[in-house]
Amino acid sequence: MIWRRLKKSTPEEEARFAEQMEEAKPTAKDKFAMVASAMLVIFVPCALILLALAGLILLLFGGL
Repeated sequence: MIWRRLKKSTPEEEARFAEQMEEAKPTAKDKFAMVASAMLVIFVPCALILLALAGLILLLFGGL
């Protein structure tokens, strides 16, 4: 259902995006900031949810 809503990019859009990335010229510092923010936004909440579920299962089955 969601896959039908995704719009495929055209070659013109891809070329325009590549040009914009070349103009922006992200530095190593910028790339590190992007990766670090992705970790904070994606990895940390997922890890916290998994830890919470693991703790709940331990409580339910008497592991603690």
